[in-house]
Amino acid sequence: MSLAPLLKYPPVVWLTPRSGIQFLDLGFRLAGDRERVSQWSFYDGPDMPAPRIVGRGGEAARGRVSYEVDWRGVLETFGRVWVPVPFFRREQAGGHADGPINWARAQVIALDQPDDLGNDHRLVLAFDTNLGEHHADMAYLAPTNEDTQRGAQFGFAANEQAVLWYAGRDWIGQWCRKAFTEMILAEERKRSRAEPVIDAAMINERLAGPREDVARYVALLDFIGALKITPNLGLIDRVSKPRATPIDVDLVLDLGNSRTCGLLIETHPDETSVDLAQAVRLSLRDLGMPERLYSDPFDSRIEFNKAAIGWDDISFLSGRADAFGWPTVARVGVEAQRLAALRRGSEGATGMSSPKRYLWDETQRRDGWRFNTPGLVGASPFAMGVEFTTLVNDAGEPLHSVPEGVPINDDARFPSIRALYARSHLMTFSLAEILLQALCMMNAPAHRLRRGNADLPRRLRRVILTVPTGMPQAERQILEQRAQAARDLIYICLGLGEVVSDGEDATQKVRATEDDHPLPGVIIKWDEASATQAAYLYSQVAIAYGGDAKACFARLRRPGRPSPDEAIRLATLDIGGGTTDLVITGYRVDGHGANVTLFPKQILTEGISLAGDDVVKAIIAEHVLGPIRAALSLRASEEAVKSVMARMFGGNRGDMDVEEQLRRQQFAAHIGYPLALRMIVAYEGWDRLSGDNRRDPLVLKDVVGEVIDRSLVARVDEDFRRHGFTDFSLRDLRFEIDLKDIDRTTRSVLTDMLRGFAELVHRNEADVLILSGRPSRMPAVRDILTETCGLPPHRIVPLHEFRVGQWYPFRDHEAHIADPKTTAAVGAMICVLGEGRLRNFNFRADHLVPRSTARFFGKLDSNNKLADQDVFYSDLDFDDPDYELPQQTFEFRTPMSLGTRQFAVDWWSGTRLYSIDYASPEVAESLNKRTPLKVELQRVQGRGGKGVIDALKIRRVEDAEGRSLASNQIRLWLQTIENQDGYWLDTGILQEN
Repeated sequence: MSLAPLLKYPPVVWLTPRSGIQFLDLGFRLAGDRERVSQWSFYDGPDMPAPRIVGRGGEAARGRVSYEVDWRGVLETFGRVWVPVPFFRREQAGGHADGPINWARAQVIALDQPDDLGNDHRLVLAFDTNLGEHHADMAYLAPTNEDTQRGAQFGFAANEQAVLWYAGRDWIGQWCRKAFTEMILAEERKRSRAEPVIDAAMINERLAGPREDVARYVALLDFIGALKITPNLGLIDRVSKPRATPIDVDLVLDLGNSRTCGLLIETHPDETSVDLAQAVRLSLRDLGMPERLYSDPFDSRIEFNKAAIGWDDISFLSGRADAFGWPTVARVGVEAQRLAALRRGSEGATGMSSPKRYLWDETQRRDGWRFNTPGLVGASPFAMGVEFTTLVNDAGEPLHSVPEGVPINDDARFPSIRALYARSHLMTFSLAEILLQALCMMNAPAHRLRRGNADLPRRLRRVILTVPTGMPQAERQILEQRAQAARDLIYICLGLGEVVSDGEDATQKVRATEDDHPLPGVIIKWDEASATQAAYLYSQVAIAYGGDAKACFARLRRPGRPSPDEAIRLATLDIGGGTTDLVITGYRVDGHGANVTLFPKQILTEGISLAGDDVVKAIIAEHVLGPIRAALSLRASEEAVKSVMARMFGGNRGDMDVEEQLRRQQFAAHIGYPLALRMIVAYEGWDRLSGDNRRDPLVLKDVVGEVIDRSLVARVDEDFRRHGFTDFSLRDLRFEIDLKDIDRTTRSVLTDMLRGFAELVHRNEADVLILSGRPSRMPAVRDILTETCGLPPHRIVPLHEFRVGQWYPFRDHEAHIADPKTTAAVGAMICVLGEGRLRNFNFRADHLVPRSTARFFGKLDSNNKLADQDVFYSDLDFDDPDYELPQQTFEFRTPMSLGTRQFAVDWWSGTRLYSIDYASPEVAESLNKRTPLKVELQRVQGRGGKGVIDALKIRRVEDAEGRSLASNQIRLWLQTIENQDGYWLDTGILQEN
């Protein structure tokens, strides 16, 4: 269930000002606790600011009773509802001040099953750490700078006078009425398919007294106070000078097409070296279910959703307009998955499987992105209206980075009003959410109290991102721009950054608002496969051999292989969700004994856009759609079955509405994908020699969960019934697991690619082949590589079987690498720290320089192959900054996919890079009769000669008779996936029509 771990807090917990919204997780047990009060008697008189408790539990009432409230009613109204709570400043003479009144909120959650400590409820407290101002003639809304300087403490005000005063505030009364109304609305929705209308008469009919809703709130506050589990709070003084230097934190991210992995590592001033065992996993708070915290590698999906920690319109009535504003609009990871599965289909586009797949697409959408708001009836609002979206334009580009030449009245200069964000800029949105979560986590009390120097704030020093080995340099630069934009925008939102004009060229940039809190650097230097090698080497050299690299390499090197210039040659095959990458690196050792430096030199790098998600798609097509097809065949003719399968899982049709398209996408992402992954997990532990090829069949409810089974599966069944299969039920279907068949399917996808990579490993005389990435756990991967005889089996090292040691942040209980996906992030951390900060390991990661793999450029066929006759330019050398393309043309007749390959064999897979087409349908009609056109490309050079090394543009165009045409008649644009409409996880297309 991924519940946030509980911590025994000290009497006073110190929060870091301007660290976003901070959460405290508390637990309590209600079942079987007879001493816990669960019933309250109230007097609700007209002279009272709020209903007053006159009796608790079975005690005799201390006066007249207007009505009674029990815990069930409290939980019905305020369960899973954020409510303001009185965490007031404690006075030195005793008691509390009248405030701050709007900086603390609480949510009570009844757990489906008790946690490990036996708690059946969670209490989540949220605190807005932005500071406010307070004058004698205004409400005390939030803690102030003066509070931090004085070391003021704040505590839960549970005494009757404070509770009645607070509950009597007008905005609190409106909050209670809103919660009561929402409770009735939820009940009525369960009874009726039509959207119910809640009026005052219906509300009054349910109220035992005119302010019973407020009484339930008072009972909740009384209950929380009686728990005696809320600590006192203070705010670290960041105003007085001199002030202590914050602890530096590095964030390492391995951004994958399917999953993302993050690490945080602190550098303390009193440490001479960094202990990697102290690195912690990045944890994401589920803002829709705040008791949940996810620390495993998370799904790269993004969904637009407005995080609501209460009702902003009512909060505004307190006098504080910006309280608890979560500035971003994008949710990621498990929360995004859950939201995507709950979509209705009529709300419009609300998210995608992974922004990383669309870095190339900088075209605005024709229709705006919408918020994914479960339970909302009617059209969803555009994904805008929070602080983050006021800082970007409709394309999603930061306003401060709009080029200087854009006119002052151009739409690009104004904040977004239609949310037409280009898919490329969604990477900024995704990274912004991840950065915000990281900034909140590293300053969270639960994190700091587990580390040294718990009383010091944390600051983000660097953001380190890894990239696939074969990622085109053009996409690398785009990713770097998106990461820098995300950093700038989040720091502006938190008040840690501000936009200033550069006096030299009048451009705008973002600078830090505090001298001791500079903007973090963004580092994109290392590819995932090379980073994985660094993790492997650290475990071998620093841990197993105590720093004696020469002894380690002598043991690992193949016997008889001459090595005059290098001690060892390692190959890493990193199989991800979207790409498979190979890097072969030689290592030279300088020094003696354990006092040495490792110098890497890359021998070969290559990447192919075929990987784990392609295996998943094949398994869905054969082992998920197969049983569905078989069940339908028992009910109808073969033609009828083919027709319905094509309609539901095939390509787009002219008569296909948006809800059908959504259902197809939801089936692929939230039914087919989880089923295939569960089959793959079973397959990962298969021993082909055992003869045990069967596992228990899968049932949907056990795989996708109760919520998806109840909603999405029911809608899919309804689609089948609409097509005539009235007695078909997806819910009743059993999906058999035949591991031998799954192995066959996996081999059909990966065999040719892995054989090609094995030949490269053999030709380059690698000593060891390291297998990384989650798909490398599939038995077929190692088996295929072993069958090629490129290396002896004992020199092929799948990292999920590698005993890494206690230092590894993602180790399992046996000190193995539980998930090979994590090695790239850990390795990137080692690359950063290996230059003088790690004991027994000095690693010159600066020698790992990314190089272009483009040697041949031309037209790709439908199988991503670049045939010799379709090569337009050869012997490319994009690593040379002065290199120019030959002045030669190629023929253009129809739209083409353009790409590159590295090797002089045309059976090798190419890398898609560009698309080329007519500028418009009108131009196509005009110029088609003058084809073949002759097109010449040229290399793009940026300012100061620092352009993207593989960026190209059209130099000139001629018609078939040699007449010159305007170069803008033909359009060349970056596009690194085949289908411009999207990846199969975004379209849901699982079979060809």
